[in-house]
Amino acid sequence: MMDRDARRTGSGAGEGSGAGAGNTEYRIAHLQERLVREEIAELGMRIESRGDAVVVTGTVPTAECRETVERVAREELAGVPVRTDIVVADATAPDRPEELA
Repeated sequence: MMDRDARRTGSGAGEGSGAGAGNTEYRIAHLQERLVREEIAELGMRIESRGDAVVVTGTVPTAECRETVERVAREELAGVPVRTDIVVADATAPDRPEELA
């Protein structure tokens, strides 16, 4: 939450002009809100602007959820390079007991 608030208070050279850092930060905030409110209700994504690209990282429960996050990110950030490092959590039960030494 603090990252989003810090981005909202920052001033980019392109704020208000529809271009530049301010526009990217606005689009990132919109993406975060969309991920929380729509489709998958995904809260665990970290979305940051790094140089000329946006990086999306986090852990999701299924491969389908990862695909949805990637699709929504591409839609919201069209024209901006998007890099993802989204891990699918393995929530399956082990097939044998754990051996403790």
